Amino acid sequence: MILIYTPSVPNRLRYISKLIFNDLLGIECAFTTFRDDFASFQGPKLVYAPVPEGDELFIESATLLFEETIYSFEPGISHEDRIPVLFPCANKQAALPFDPFAASFYMVSRYEEYERHKHDKYGRFPAQSSIAVKGKFLELPVVHFWADKLADIITRRFQGIKIQRHQYAFIPTIDIDHAYAFRCRGFTRTAGGMFRSSMNFNFYDVFMRFKVLTGAENDPFDTYDFIKKVHAGYNLDPYYFVLFADYGGNDNNISVSNKAFHQLLLKLDQGKKVGLHPSLTSGQHFKKLDQEHTGLSHVLGRDINISRQHFLKISFPRTYRNLSNLGITDDFSMGYASHPGFRSGMARPFWFFDLAKNEAVPLKIHPVTLMDVTMKDYLRLTPEQSIETIHRLISMVRSVGGEFISLCHNETFSEYGRWLGWRSIYDELLRFAAR
Repeated sequence: MILIYTPSVPNRLRYISKLIFNDLLGIECAFTTFRDDFASFQGPKLVYAPVPEGDELFIESATLLFEETIYSFEPGISHEDRIPVLFPCANKQAALPFDPFAASFYMVSRYEEYERHKHDKYGRFPAQSSIAVKGKFLELPVVHFWADKLADIITRRFQGIKIQRHQYAFIPTIDIDHAYAFRCRGFTRTAGGMFRSSMNFNFYDVFMRFKVLTGAENDPFDTYDFIKKVHAGYNLDPYYFVLFADYGGNDNNISVSNKAFHQLLLKLDQGKKVGLHPSLTSGQHFKKLDQEHTGLSHVLGRDINISRQHFLKISFPRTYRNLSNLGITDDFSMGYASHPGFRSGMARPFWFFDLAKNEAVPLKIHPVTLMDVTMKDYLRLTPEQSIETIHRLISMVRSVGGEFISLCHNETFSEYGRWLGWRSIYDELLRFAAR
């Protein structure tokens, strides 16, 4: 155990200390605000305060963790051993030239996303506005790096203390935005699709739709047997996140009342790994979110407790409050659609901290490192560039003992239209991630 002396123990400090010491380093920590108790303690200890206490191990504190308000600012960025750090400090007696607790809390709490920013067309906080993109460290799990720097100075100072780091893990996940390309879409949507394809001179699409609807060809998005088979080769069972919403706008899966859709979901849920993919519109209307959750739970015959936001749209703190109020315990939305990397600076799950209420919430956040659409549509990478990105990010997650969570879609494996050739890219992802 390590004892921390600090002038006070606010919720922010208690939360981030537990994450760094307990969750990342495997060390128990305790606090005291009494100098005499701190001085008499014989085990490992450090001072987290604005000024040092004698010659004890000292981390100079920024003010962030002792505040309760949220205001617009950007912490300073500097570099320590070529690693970007936030909240640099100037005290020569400090064991580190920055505040690792404030820096980690700023990233993990998504403090900057509570501030008012220009949003993209889907209402999302843009990656380009983040300090990680501006500081060119989005592809670095910086909170792990900062925790390691803290661990280094502690183990050098106190020889008996031992660090217990996590082992690398791989969690594949699949989003089902369109369960089928042509099947189960009803007369009106089928006729409309035929008309649009004809007007765009996409006669191959018209031909394929006709073949699927007459039973001469399998639906190209019906890739579920392939998904099961390719993952079984690595003893993996992916999570599935299903858009179970009324048709409209960007929420355009097949009808939630379709019996074939229900049968598909029951088949996929044999491992109890189907979760909710809340629609874009549900982010503004809790009643709609509740209806989607209740509807999917009814079809599967069990309570749903995992989720991922459609289009990875997160609004702080509303999105996570709503999910927690529904009984969701684990969410897999923490990533940017436009950029791969570490939105929260983390490569492992962590508990959500509601800044507005200034308290931790029993909702576990699972960071997503990489999405297929990011590489294909946003970055427009070639297959070779995609594989290079996959290798780079998996190696980074592996180096810190993190969880590499990939996000793909059932249509990614279709070998149809714009996804031609992507099965081989995913094969390489599995090969490299699962070894």
